[in-house]
Amino acid sequence: MRIEKIIIIISDTFRRDFLGCYGNKWIHTPNLDRFAKRSIVFDKAYTGSFPTIPHRSDLFTGRYCFHNRGWAPLPPEEDTFPKILRKAGYFTKMIADTPHIRPKEMNFTSSFDECEFPGDWESFRYEQLPPPKPSVKPPCAKSKLRFPDRAYIIYPRLVALKEKGEEHYFCARTIRKAMEWLKEGCKHEKFLLYVDIFEPHEPWLPPDEYVDLYDPGYEGELVFWPRYDYSNYLTKEELKHMRALYAGMVTLVDKWVGLLLDEIEELGLLDEAAVIFTSDHGFYHGEHGRVGKHTVLDPKDGWPLYEEICHIPLIMSIPDAPRGVRCNALVQPVDVMATILDLAGVQILKHIHGSSLLPVIFGEKERVREIAVSCCGGPCFQLFREGKLPPPPPHVKPFVLSSDPEYVTYSTITDGRWSLIYARKGLPAELYDLQADPKQERNVILNELDIAKRLHGRFYKFLSDIGTCGRSLELREEL
Repeated sequence: MRIEKIIIIISDTFRRDFLGCYGNKWIHTPNLDRFAKRSIVFDKAYTGSFPTIPHRSDLFTGRYCFHNRGWAPLPPEEDTFPKILRKAGYFTKMIADTPHIRPKEMNFTSSFDECEFPGDWESFRYEQLPPPKPSVKPPCAKSKLRFPDRAYIIYPRLVALKEKGEEHYFCARTIRKAMEWLKEGCKHEKFLLYVDIFEPHEPWLPPDEYVDLYDPGYEGELVFWPRYDYSNYLTKEELKHMRALYAGMVTLVDKWVGLLLDEIEELGLLDEAAVIFTSDHGFYHGEHGRVGKHTVLDPKDGWPLYEEICHIPLIMSIPDAPRGVRCNALVQPVDVMATILDLAGVQILKHIHGSSLLPVIFGEKERVREIAVSCCGGPCFQLFREGKLPPPPPHVKPFVLSSDPEYVTYSTITDGRWSLIYARKGLPAELYDLQADPKQERNVILNELDIAKRLHGRFYKFLSDIGTCGRSLELREEL
């Protein structure tokens, strides 16, 4: 197979179970649901390295990075799928509003022929937002916000943005740019279009009509940028409305992604282009007593990666492939890179950790891996964000799982039915039967210790296979 037009759409922090095609019955996602009906829907896709930057490192390189790099730039000499496609004659274009991949020193943009960033709001470039109105009052107590001082500054500007209309939201700007480019990009015989949307990542302030779909008439405090913490700092009503704000952003993203999908169809590309939609991770809205995706309050208080975080959406439309079908194979972002190369007819690099999904899509194989592993790099992630740790040289493999014995880094290991949630030695592990207990409410590790040990053994082998250094393996040698 050789596909000459490849389009990838990533929507950050888009929960899989907030999509109708994955069983959600109360959130409106008609466009992605319609796309799913004419595509391959992967039911067991899991994030690998967590969160934003590590995920994209896995995606771009086909190699897990949580064990040796974590939240850090791509090494400049690293092979990435856009680089490889460029060498194969593809014109490569990035259009994004995800702020973390924009800085030149992160080495994501250098893989492309052209990059456009229509703007973003997490980087607090206030000139990209409308001027605030002095009359706008703070939406809630500072103690409920993740970045309280920043949130109080940015909130009036988001109110002004909302009043201007949804076409001024950054996801809308990014999608419009992608649609405009496609009309010209079709002139390229071979192209890769990579679209990276930050929404529905917080802060959440969708137009009122979207929020009213899910929690009309609410008059309480507006927790639009919630503190990552245990959820008991919010009332039941605040938690419900927080969830409605996120759901409103999901529906907003669905609308604009739908417009891009419509443009792809109108241009006649559906029968000749591979189109991929996915996300990097989810967000807790009170499940397991938590809000957020991880805790940033204390590095010693690690948070498990339950299904709401690590089970991600992945939908692919591929010419001549089956349409409207489900795939139960365990897959991860490293496999997407391998699949893209396979679609392009380019030799898949031997040193990558991923495998092409085309054999399972076309029924030649039933699986590509025995387990899926999701993990956040350890203190490297926190220290790099605080500016205390320079990016490691490419030839150095720093230990980032638990170099600090007090630091808690959780891993999730699943075989599709059983999910083992595991940290360092000395902390209790959790085991869930996803078939009988999909919400992971009953830890059965004491009753099913043999299954936990089997998964742990596969995890230990997995760490060894991807080149994890000795210290981390010592800490994980026993369950």
